[in-house]
Amino acid sequence: MAELKHRCRLYLQFPVQPSAKLEAQLAQAIASSEVASVLLVPDDSTFDKIHIGRLIDLVQGRGLACLIANDIGLAEQLGADGVHIEADPTAYAEARKLLGENASIGAGCGLHRHDAMLLAELGADYVAFGPDAGSDIDMIDQCAELIAWWSEVFVVPCVAWNIDSAEEAARLAALGADFVAPSTRIWRDDEAPRIIAEIDSAIRQARRAA
Repeated sequence: MAELKHRCRLYLQFPVQPSAKLEAQLAQAIASSEVASVLLVPDDSTFDKIHIGRLIDLVQGRGLACLIANDIGLAEQLGADGVHIEADPTAYAEARKLLGENASIGAGCGLHRHDAMLLAELGADYVAFGPDAGSDIDMIDQCAELIAWWSEVFVVPCVAWNIDSAEEAARLAALGADFVAPSTRIWRDDEAPRIIAEIDSAIRQARRAA
């Protein structure tokens, strides 16, 4: 039997802002790229639940999973598919209790191996490795080392987090990342759907070459 090739896909982080333009860009990105899921990232100011509900409907209506960042109650209230939290065992336990066994609960682990191992052992559906958005190449290299190590040892999927470069996305996909998640900063560019499509293309090429 032929060996199955590793498959890496896009995980879009999307800023929750009341903007028809952003919504149209999200719909375009979903239509033109191979997106696995979308993470809605509310900002620190007051946000509109009706607007978030509309975004959830948009994403789920395309057959994709839609998660919410760091708000377990909101994810449960609005019917999201899960939540992305920081690597906190207490927060994970709370999320699993409220959202149930079928929810997707992922953990942002920065560049910390121990946090990733702990959350994976608890039952997290994915762990995300990556520096803060806009970090330097040394931190990207650390992320690459973690992903290469993780993909060789663990079965829990890993996400390359805050990766806005097609070149780096291809590199991390080739090293074993299951998903690549561009940062929310990418949506500040009027050409965001095109940039996302370029990242998607790079991931696909890395996947074929694997």
